[in-house]
Amino acid sequence: MRPLSVLAARTLALSALTALALLAAPERAHAIGFLVPTDGSLEPLRIQHHRVSVDVRERIAETRVEQSFLNQTDRTLEATYIFPVPEGATVSGFAMWVNGQRMEGELLDAGQARSVYESIVARMRDPGLVEHIGGNLFRARVFPIAPHSEQRIEIRFSQTLEYQGSVVHYRYPLRTSGPATQTLADFTVSFDIASRTAIRAVYSPTHNLSVSRENDHHVIASYEGSRASLDHDLDLYYTVDDGDVGLSLLTHRPPGEDGYFLAMVAPRTELTDQELASKEVLFVFDTSGSMAGDKITRARAALDYMLQRLRPTDRFQVIRFSTDVEVLFDRGSSEPATPENVARARYFASHFVAAGGTAIEPALREALRTNGASAASPRMIVFLTDGMPTVGTTDPGSIVRSVSAAALQSAPGGARLFAFGVGDDVNTTFLDALARSAQGHGEYFRDGSEMERRLSSFYDHIAYPAVTNVRLTFPGANAYDVYPRELHELYRGEQVLVVGRYRGEGPARVVLEGHVGAEASNRSFAFDVSFPALELRNDFVPRVWAVRKVGGLLEEIRLNGERPELREEVTSLARRFGLVTPYTSYLVAPDQTAPVAPPTTIELQGRVQFQFEDQQIEGDLVRPEGRVARPAAEPAPAEAERFAGFDTTLAAPTASGGGMGGGSAASSTGSAPTHDSRPASMAPSGATGERGRRISDELRQMETAERPDDATSRGTRYALGRAFRYESGGFVDPQYRTSMRTIHIRALSRAYFAILARRPDLRAAFAIGDRVTIAIDETRAIVIEPTAPDVAEADATHFLE
Repeated sequence: MRPLSVLAARTLALSALTALALLAAPERAHAIGFLVPTDGSLEPLRIQHHRVSVDVRERIAETRVEQSFLNQTDRTLEATYIFPVPEGATVSGFAMWVNGQRMEGELLDAGQARSVYESIVARMRDPGLVEHIGGNLFRARVFPIAPHSEQRIEIRFSQTLEYQGSVVHYRYPLRTSGPATQTLADFTVSFDIASRTAIRAVYSPTHNLSVSRENDHHVIASYEGSRASLDHDLDLYYTVDDGDVGLSLLTHRPPGEDGYFLAMVAPRTELTDQELASKEVLFVFDTSGSMAGDKITRARAALDYMLQRLRPTDRFQVIRFSTDVEVLFDRGSSEPATPENVARARYFASHFVAAGGTAIEPALREALRTNGASAASPRMIVFLTDGMPTVGTTDPGSIVRSVSAAALQSAPGGARLFAFGVGDDVNTTFLDALARSAQGHGEYFRDGSEMERRLSSFYDHIAYPAVTNVRLTFPGANAYDVYPRELHELYRGEQVLVVGRYRGEGPARVVLEGHVGAEASNRSFAFDVSFPALELRNDFVPRVWAVRKVGGLLEEIRLNGERPELREEVTSLARRFGLVTPYTSYLVAPDQTAPVAPPTTIELQGRVQFQFEDQQIEGDLVRPEGRVARPAAEPAPAEAERFAGFDTTLAAPTASGGGMGGGSAASSTGSAPTHDSRPASMAPSGATGERGRRISDELRQMETAERPDDATSRGTRYALGRAFRYESGGFVDPQYRTSMRTIHIRALSRAYFAILARRPDLRAAFAIGDRVTIAIDETRAIVIEPTAPDVAEADATHFLE
């Protein structure tokens, strides 16, 4: 093994290597740890596996990273392993064996690491790595790496996690720029979290974690992906609170704006039967002829599963409908879930036969006139159908309005309707309107197998209410635009995210009220929080809020028709936050896009003049029936399909008046009713089959979003709290104006790194790529381009003064 002095000499020599054009490599892999051959003609080795395990004990996190790299060449290689150490972390272990020898490494401080980072960034042509500049670096020499072999490396580091109020934050850095970085095989992360103070919410705004609660003090969370993208950091937040209900707040507030907040609410996991609330469940199942075959078999099985899991303190009723309506118990009454009543219900359901028409309105009317539950018990209607109404009232708008009025009167707290549709004949727009009219939501299945599985999963979720009739208020705080609007219930093992905006600043109190326990006693939980005047952390919070708000606006348009003010608000929010919507896949470009060709002169003290070959002009969205709009960025096929079939036609009034949701929206375009006299927004063309299911699911996911990137366009990069949009070959800061004084900087040049040294706060924007325009204040902007002329370091830093 060679001494480290030789390793240092080799590493310093990296700065003399010729730059590689690796931006064209679609799957280069140099995320948090990468293996760089000393031969400058070779790109970093591909990552085969990337496996991370994190043990957290009282805010002390021990992270173990195992990576395997693949030498795909015919040569024996020498390489340098580079690992950017997270801020505040200490390397506690490193393991790598080559030909039976244990290899050593060294930890460089921030000053030593800067020159190494800059040389590697320049060589690899990857601006994404600039976000690591300023931190510590671990490096080790690796030799030999045999041809077509796998090299495994393991590193461990420990750190004390950031703590905000009662919220603990862990970040695992992954982000690089350019095309999506992928593992050849798997990327896995597991968290084992233990705390003396009870753990309430566990939340990641970046990755879809699976969370398993061992008890109130021990949680296991994990993520697994095959050929996984490693293009953004992994963030995990968890909250601690010893109360029966925990509520913790994250905030974000840019200068000069109202703030944003995200509240994580979670009840205790360990609850006895006496501490759980009772509920009333009304099962309303379609047994019409179209349910014949596998659908009716699976429906009977799903109902049997739910009946067996009723608790003794619950009440229930079973209603079967086809051409007629049949009830299990006396009409207008639910009964306790005693073993005898449950056995009787299971026998009743096992004899369901598919025949006849579809009497939706009479069946729901029967459910809504049922009595028996106490005022504090939530009333839930589980409604399953596979088609449109054919018996009794068949006008969907009339049914929705009737159900809405009856739901408010059916119980002291109102009834909640959960609509489930199976098959391709279900009109999702109609069923979603039905469910929303009674404080519920809809879910849709392709076939009976999916229906049985997801219905059972739904019931497992609602089986154990911890707090019912929930009300969340912000006394003394000027909170507004809060989503969701209503919480209704909190269930055992559940966590709820509430997002909103706030005005003002200072300490405040959040109050959660509701009924708890089998006796339904009224409880109030108060939480002391602070709404700051300035908070630049947690910049994902505004995007979660925006996704939820846009989802609600789009659902309003789908159910009640488009209105100009709704369309304008959707478009404005979507453009600001870079969201995919039916209105923002194709937009007219802004007033004048940032220049991407280098200017003939650079005037640092005055305005730069540019020549445009093609001037692009600000404009509103162009509807399909009019002028065709130019795309700001070519949308990915998956993005274009997300809202295919979304009908923005204004809802025409039915004979009974109003749109499907009971609103009074009228068409500004004079849209006539469709051939079947239903409102235009209820026409079956975009509301049934796979399209109908996809649009309904898409909007529901937006309204309950936890990870903003799921709704963000691929033509957008988010940095500095702003959505940079792809225009004319580069990403442009939304705060950029053509009147700004600008300097053009060649990507990865000396001037580029000089600016980063002076303004480390711009690292996230520089990491977007090698073509990006960044507004650094109200009058100045930096334009980064790969072909810009050289600028002296002194001129670059002078521009920042």
